[in-house]
Parts: sequence; structure tokens; C-alpha cells
Amino acid sequence: MAMMAVALLLATPAQAQFSWGIKGGVNLVNNDLSALKGMNKEQVMNKDSYTGFFIGPKAELRIPLLGFGVEVAALYSQKGMEFSEGEIFKQNSFQIPLNLKYAFGLGNIANVFIAAGPEFGFNVGETTKVFNNIKLNEINNQTTGNVQAYVLEKSTLSINVGVGATLLNHLQVGINYNIPWGKTADFTTIDASELENVENIKNGQNISAGAFEKLSGTVDKAKQASANIKSATLQVSVAYLF
Repeated sequence: MAMMAVALLLATPAQAQFSWGIKGGVNLVNNDLSALKGMNKEQVMNKDSYTGFFIGPKAELRIPLLGFGVEVAALYSQKGMEFSEGEIFKQNSFQIPLNLKYAFGLGNIANVFIAAGPEFGFNVGETTKVFNNIKLNEINNQTTGNVQAYVLEKSTLSINVGVGATLLNHLQVGINYNIPWGKTADFTTIDASELENVENIKNGQNISAGAFEKLSGTVDKAKQASANIKSATLQVSVAYLF
């Protein structure tokens, strides 16, 4: 980052090149259950992989003589998780990668680049998925079973590391590995017997995401299982610069 800052300061308007374009590609997600307690992985997640996509505008500032550049984008991204119940929880977010790049090769004809930097994510869709495995005994008015919930972080930070190539100064192809910096989501299971006083369970209805979020912070003793979910992503992208 220090080298990039020096390069930008040394660049003259004639040396620096600015371009913008459209970037899109495929997300190949690997969801890892970290420190799972109380259950087997197979009881929580049907499979740990998910295929999604991303697309959005991007901009680059390049200094051809030095080979350095900065890339920023605003990408709509879809990732997800597939649970043991067979249901899929889709994560819809805006991702803002800020990458430093170094390119070398044949100038405007073709070059190879390496890139790295932080990526900031902001979830814009549903953040809590609740599965109700509850039975209500009408004789003694007791509930049995459990409630499982997956709660996405509202914002995330991750690190990008990637390589790619630029052809004729317009077409870019790349492969990028996105490493989560911290957790992507929480998984929690709560014993249904602790939920007897929840109003919408009394009538055999499902507990809402909002009700679960209130409970999950106050009934730690009732948790049957918990885990952090970390989602690392391999991304294959294509971009066109105008």
C-alpha cells in the first residue's frame, strides 16, 4: 500500500490511465462450520458448497510505466448455504472490493496481473433463517423439539488474492480467492421447552426471525448446539473496460 501511494504521487496526468467497465462472474462458495458444538456437521449442513454469481460496475486507475494500479468495484453478489433440511438460504449483498494491482507483460496488447486487498460486504436481503422442528402436546401444553436459526452478519470484511490477464486493454479475465476475516454467520439450536411462553408457538405456528433473535441472546442455557459459519469464495470473473 505504501508503494502504491508513492507511485500515485509520482505519476503525472499523462502517465496515469483511468478506465471503467462492467465486471461479472461466478461465486464458488465453501461454507465452513467453525467450532460446532452439540451436533454433527451432517445434521446442520447438507453440503458445504454453493454456486452463485456477482455483477456490477468497476473502475481502475493504472500507471503503465510502473505497472501499479488500483481497482474498485460495487458488485451485487449472491452466495448461499444448503442445510440438512434441503432448503437453501441465499445471501444477497453488495460487495466493495478495493484491490492493489501489479501488471507486467506486453503493454496494451496483453498483460498478466496480480491483485490483493480488502473487500467490504453489506447484506441487503434476509439475514435470519429459522427452521422450526416443534411439536405441541395439547394435553399438558408442553413443546418438544428444537428451533434452529442461521443469522448472517449484517456486514463483513474479507481479503482478496487473485491473478488474471488483460487483453487489448479492454477484456479482463481473472481468478480470485476471497478469504473471510471473521465469521459470515451464526448457527444456533434452542430447546423448544424454553420457548413455551413465545406467543406464536402456543398456536402451533412458526417462531418468527425477530422472536428468535430476541431469544437467542437471553437463553444461552437452552442452546443445544452452536457454531460460527465462515464462507470462503473462489471467484471466476470476466470484465470489459471502456
